[in-house]
Amino acid sequence: MTPVFCMTVCWIAMLGFGLFAEPKPCKDDWALIFHAPSGNGEDVLNTWKTRHNNCDIVSGICPCSMSDGCLPPKARIETYKSPSKTLRSPFIDYWDCLNINKVKFELNVQGDTVAFLEFDGRGSNYLNWFNNSRILNSSWTDLDKSETYNVFSIDTESMFGRNFFINKNNGVCHVRSGWLVVKEKTNITNLCEWDKHTTYPQFLYSQHGKVTRWIAKEYGKADVLNVYIQN
Repeated sequence: MTPVFCMTVCWIAMLGFGLFAEPKPCKDDWALIFHAPSGNGEDVLNTWKTRHNNCDIVSGICPCSMSDGCLPPKARIETYKSPSKTLRSPFIDYWDCLNINKVKFELNVQGDTVAFLEFDGRGSNYLNWFNNSRILNSSWTDLDKSETYNVFSIDTESMFGRNFFINKNNGVCHVRSGWLVVKEKTNITNLCEWDKHTTYPQFLYSQHGKVTRWIAKEYGKADVLNVYIQN
């Protein structure tokens, strides 16, 4: 998008849809742009990447219904497992125009935050914000910019159904260790035991604030995944 077009889109989007239009009671306000419950059978990565084709923010024509998987502006459903659908904000499609300062990835269990990462969102796009070079804050004490990772990516291992994956070391199943993975259904059958679940997606996170060996299954399973932005 050209700079002029971006400025026009953002001005219309903010005023017409009220994402950041109202005065903030606190400078640390976050806007929810993505909400995914575990075990609902919907593909998180595919939903994150799929544009809302019927939404034109420039013209102001943007029907947004939760029943269609669209997340309305200023939604406050982040701590609930209902609705059961994965919800995506159309503002993700205008990421480059939103002057994003920070991005937060958060996991909840029964309304409580069990794991989170905050990223520097400046100059990012809707995929590369999830990168260790952008880490600002984390619930894990051993996860920072200087740590060694063999995978830190939204979609590098999507073939294996491992998305939003943060892994420390490569190798056979029993030696792999990491912090976070969104486990999706995949057609590949030769998987590690920790890849296999009865329902998908599953949001696995290492507990006790540090890396864990996946095969030990000392990980937690979150109910809800949320992504927020802040400008």
